[in-house]
Amino acid sequence: MSQTSAAINQTAIDITGELKSNAPAFKENRLNLEKHVLKSLAEKKDFQRYIHYIKNPQSYTETFITEQVETLLGTEYKDKCQSFFVTNISNLQTHIRQALHEVSKKIKSQNRDIVYWLQEFTTIIKDKLTFGTISSENFTDVKDFDFLKEQIEKGLDGIGADLKKLSVDKLKKSRQRPDQILIDQLCDCCWEKCPFCGAVCTNTVKDHKTAKEGGIDHSVPFHRSGSLKGWHYRHTVQMSLDFCTTKVASDRLFHPDYSDRTVPFKTYRSAGPPYDTWSITPDLFQLSYWQWVVCTFKDDLEKHFNLKYEGRGEIPKAWKEITFEEAIRSLEEMYK
Repeated sequence: MSQTSAAINQTAIDITGELKSNAPAFKENRLNLEKHVLKSLAEKKDFQRYIHYIKNPQSYTETFITEQVETLLGTEYKDKCQSFFVTNISNLQTHIRQALHEVSKKIKSQNRDIVYWLQEFTTIIKDKLTFGTISSENFTDVKDFDFLKEQIEKGLDGIGADLKKLSVDKLKKSRQRPDQILIDQLCDCCWEKCPFCGAVCTNTVKDHKTAKEGGIDHSVPFHRSGSLKGWHYRHTVQMSLDFCTTKVASDRLFHPDYSDRTVPFKTYRSAGPPYDTWSITPDLFQLSYWQWVVCTFKDDLEKHFNLKYEGRGEIPKAWKEITFEEAIRSLEEMYK
């Protein structure tokens, strides 16, 4: 591995730490990340992005992280990256020079050969740089170790030219890119979706045990309208507009897995998997954000599911009056 490669890899780690500490989307917890994902979706107003998120929230969240990192590194963190590059190159050069000095000193005091020199040198710097197998046969003619030391130091001085060529794009070639490090840290959690609305379980433990296994059931702080997952009234094209929390507080019934069997929403767990591993608290609260989404993408949702917001699924007037600003404000207030 060259010094430049080592510096790039270390810079990727350093800038990731910087993003995790200071970038609003990454500096807190899982819920904070979700809030920024939802806020970004609303700002873009791209229906296909919403469908991607609803169908595969993990995949979309990873896409969001990659896009955010690319944007940040090309703007407000660009100079910080360059600063890390320079610092890490400088630190590596210092480490190598110290290694050269130590090895040269040992060689002179112990009268050792080139094989020993190579072993000692690579041992000292292996924590900073990794090498393939170096054969001492390539250095059999070397007798003047001071000359070898000087040649290596000259090579170090020439690294300055590499510094001018380093850019943020180089991070894409690091062993682990900043976005991938963040994905590994922030997305290694539960991604089970509510069977009624598709909201994502917010448990931070991947494959966590459910209550019947001695653990905690899946849950979310805020559910959505079932229409976002295509729920509708049987034998009609009328969307099922209510949020899950409202449904489980009602006396209504549902047909699990499109079967003829009916199950009361109040006892939804009796429907079996996947309903029986979800904890849905009955209440009438409905997040304004999702009401705004339904209204904003009404036509798109109807076309996508081949259903209609009519009859029992007609959108209330109050939902239609929710502004973009109010939708975003509801996210900020609820996801504190």
